[in-house]
Amino acid sequence: MSSWLVRPIDSGILTNLSDGLGISITAARIIASRGVTTVDEAKQFFTPSIDQLHDPFLFSEMREAVKTVREAVSAGSRILVHGDYDADGICGASILYEGLCLLGADVHYFVPDRKKDGYGMARRITERSLEVGLGLVITVDCGSSDGDIVKELADGGIPVIITDHHEIGERVPDARAFINAKLPGETYPFTELSGAGVAFKLLQAIEKDMGIDMKLGRLLDLVAIGTLGDYVPLIDENRALVTLGMTELEKWERPGFAALKKECGIAATGFSARQICFTIVPRLNSPGRIGSARTVVELLTTSDAAEAAAIAGAIEDKNKQRRAHDSQVTEEACYLADIVLKRSDPNALVFSSSSWHEGVVGIGAARLAENYGLPSVLIAVRDGVGKGSVRSSGGINIRDTLEKCSKYLSAFGGHREAGGFSIKEDDIPSFNKCFNKAVGEAAGDGDEHAQIHADAELSLSECDLGIISFIEQLAPFGPGNAEPLVIIRDLDVLEKTRIVGKHHLRLAVSHDDGTPLEMIGFSLGKSWQPYDVIGGKIDVLAHLRRNVWKGREEAQVQVTLMHQTEKPAGVVEE
Repeated sequence: MSSWLVRPIDSGILTNLSDGLGISITAARIIASRGVTTVDEAKQFFTPSIDQLHDPFLFSEMREAVKTVREAVSAGSRILVHGDYDADGICGASILYEGLCLLGADVHYFVPDRKKDGYGMARRITERSLEVGLGLVITVDCGSSDGDIVKELADGGIPVIITDHHEIGERVPDARAFINAKLPGETYPFTELSGAGVAFKLLQAIEKDMGIDMKLGRLLDLVAIGTLGDYVPLIDENRALVTLGMTELEKWERPGFAALKKECGIAATGFSARQICFTIVPRLNSPGRIGSARTVVELLTTSDAAEAAAIAGAIEDKNKQRRAHDSQVTEEACYLADIVLKRSDPNALVFSSSSWHEGVVGIGAARLAENYGLPSVLIAVRDGVGKGSVRSSGGINIRDTLEKCSKYLSAFGGHREAGGFSIKEDDIPSFNKCFNKAVGEAAGDGDEHAQIHADAELSLSECDLGIISFIEQLAPFGPGNAEPLVIIRDLDVLEKTRIVGKHHLRLAVSHDDGTPLEMIGFSLGKSWQPYDVIGGKIDVLAHLRRNVWKGREEAQVQVTLMHQTEKPAGVVEE
């Protein structure tokens, strides 16, 4: 059983934040757990702005990239933007396509096909590029591991600018310019931009170099969606880009996003980053997972509302197919996880199946990691070859961990929070052992894994709309800026505790001070029944959220984990 600890924070830091911001010590503890230690840092954290973005020319090769683009535009050369088939690559390609169109460029876009082309740049573009006389290729969210294709293009007289954010050991030698903050020796101060974020930085540099106003703010909705879709840390520039982008998104001026909003039913305002990740992002990913993603770029770049509505409707059909595959994968993986966790205490969850679709194992792995708090790997096997997706549960660098197991992998890539790979089916058992061992070593031989760090410990009476209003100011939440977790201890479980909906546990509890409250534990009813806990005592680990029902607002405690500290009277200890 995991132990729950409140992150230790120096008392001096807490006092300074409390006094300087006029907030409670509890609120100070929550903001300090984000790594914010001074009043100035806190003020920046609470008010993300465009001024917090770094100078794009801090990329060591940005000047060469800008020079190459401007020369191609001036010469009227054909420019190809090579994107990727996920939300990040699609949004990034749309950003560059729109931005270059603004400059009057002869620009086109290409999105690879998952089945035809696999990961990275598509080899088939080399022959086609020479046929149509391309003058420049710019990659988005790919290219860092495609030196052979870049060389073929360069040998044919076609310069290539790589814009990417994936881990890279060395520079692709034949690239005209290489814009990737993870390039060894790179000087850019923030290494966690998404592919869409890097594409935006290139346009920022072009705008600055030309001394014109390209009105790049209207592209921030694409930057935000791409950043959220790629599961990169929401800190530093990413926090500013997503916050500003969600404000832009709320205008719903882009016909493509407006059409998707109608299809998925998301509220026009007040939506969270988490809601975007479960509504808009899956719909952008669906075509590329089980078909062609080119239509998604068409959706995001069209100015025609009728065309956008038609494309969004077709995407929704794809999304329904994806959901059917997704539900199967997630349900089967959770079933396997429940069995494994009853029998053993793994460091990670690794499962494979020949019945899973390779386009949705990433979604299943993310759900597994979120549900069980363990790094998760799901592998779709076909004809003796597995295509795997990996998601972190926090604290484990997925790219580094895959590197340690690379002897079992045919190919792999990714970053801190997520990754993908190809593997021979016969090597999956060995990879499972290796991955579990690597995760255990990275977590300090399991010691760290057994601990869950919360942001604060609260009494029941402190769980009110006041602290929730403060927590809401810390959004958007995601990797690197997780939604605050709080511990509430020593709760008496009351008679009104019951199962509601499908396996949801509605906990009626009270504290020593007599404060009564109802909490909700989504899916907790699968492992706990009311008669297990009524009359006993529990500790809970929970999120605090605002619940609005029929115009009435109230604090809601959403329980993620529960420890029983005292069984009901008459229950015999096993």
